[in-house]
Amino acid sequence: MLSFSVACQLDFLTWCDRGGVRIHEISESDIKRIIDLTKKYNNVPMDLADATLIVLAERLSVSEIISIDSDYDIYRTMKKEVVRNVFEIEK
Repeated sequence: MLSFSVACQLDFLTWCDRGGVRIHEISESDIKRIIDLTKKYNNVPMDLADATLIVLAERLSVSEIISIDSDYDIYRTMKKEVVRNVFEIEK
């Protein structure tokens, strides 16, 4: 996915269209939590995508995500739980 390929992008979008991915919107009420997380983890740093995934994991009670980032073992939800990145190689 990281290199440009129209075929790869079309395969991914077709997979999404078949239900491979659920897309959720963030709301205005999520912005405060995203700001709080960004401030809390500013030494990592946490970017908007990271904070948004944590907020959605909290809202949807999700404990596993898929990300190409490798720093999710650092972040915690409001309940102090880790959101496990299933792409992360076990250490």
